[in-house]
Amino acid sequence: MSRDDDRLIITGGKLVLGDAIATRKALVIEHGVITDIVDQRKAPRGAVLDADGNYVAPGFIDLHTHGSFGVDLTEATSSEVARLQERLPETGVTAFLATVAGIARDRMGDVVEKLQSARDKRTAGAQILGVHLEGPYLNPARRGMMPTDLLATFDPSQRDLLDCVKPPATMTLAPELEGATLLIDELNQRGIVASGGHSEATFEQTAEAVKRGLKHITHLFNAMPPPHHRAPNIVTAALVLEELTAELIVDGHHVAPPVVALVNKAKGADRIVLVTDASAAAGMPDGEYVLGDVSITVRDGISRTADGVLAGSTLTLNRAVKNFMAFTGVDITQAIRTVTLNPARVLGIENKKGELAPGFDADLTIFDADLTIFATIVAGKCVWKSPSISSP
Repeated sequence: MSRDDDRLIITGGKLVLGDAIATRKALVIEHGVITDIVDQRKAPRGAVLDADGNYVAPGFIDLHTHGSFGVDLTEATSSEVARLQERLPETGVTAFLATVAGIARDRMGDVVEKLQSARDKRTAGAQILGVHLEGPYLNPARRGMMPTDLLATFDPSQRDLLDCVKPPATMTLAPELEGATLLIDELNQRGIVASGGHSEATFEQTAEAVKRGLKHITHLFNAMPPPHHRAPNIVTAALVLEELTAELIVDGHHVAPPVVALVNKAKGADRIVLVTDASAAAGMPDGEYVLGDVSITVRDGISRTADGVLAGSTLTLNRAVKNFMAFTGVDITQAIRTVTLNPARVLGIENKKGELAPGFDADLTIFDADLTIFATIVAGKCVWKSPSISSP
């Protein structure tokens, strides 16, 4: 293959470059990497993809998903995982963490290894970056959809589960539990991001965990007590402490729109990460599904357990961005940061993902003002496109 044949040129779009939108520019991609951003009139020869006036942004990264399109990542076969990877680009997702939750601890290691094995395989779709372990070290009082018998406190003598995990990865834990401090130390030593969630931690307990290395908060407000003006807790810490980034599920159900706006005012778009927390029901009709070993029912697009507890969501990441803009009034550049650069920073991969810049992976999402996805590119290859987009 000649050099020209291996070069992809993205033209005709509005490039999302940090806080700016650039027009009349061409993005040059070679061997899966962005090599240059040039004046359109000076673009080199190569295969051309005309973005047709749509936005061209870094690829969307979802740090918290259980699946979509009928696939539950915990229970999925290798072929089902690959099918999910092929479908996620329809929603703008180019990379994600596969969440492991809702199963017994002695099964989690096998599931982690299955998903990390899928990470190493080439699939024409979204890249599995690693895993997110949502448990088992969670507070039973804030278990959410997690069965109580699946939860535990950390025993330093039992490190086998952590031994399975290869970064980048995250683990959700309750900072107030016995052994949590030792667990955070272990995670830091292994390069696994410690995230607070499913928790009743006080402000002081959360702040102490931050000093030890807690960096992130899992689905803020959900599976944690509401903030109280005389009893500050983990929610207050998430809003106040600059060291913490905070996930939001912006579907209008998990967090009310005015509260989303409040978080944006408190944290700013630089410290918010939009996630889907999607279950297998995302992209599917109402009906019966599973989340790990837990049966869930979806009615009117809302996923719940038999006792009425919210269990994942049916949200897609492009809809989350659209909702975030509507709920907060932020512009497109600020909103896009919450699904690109911010999640890349959480995982420590911001030197290669999350921006449109020379030397970065050529993961791109092309969409219109309504956040309808028109094309998705992973490692320089167009893995999904709308018929209205010209083929390269």
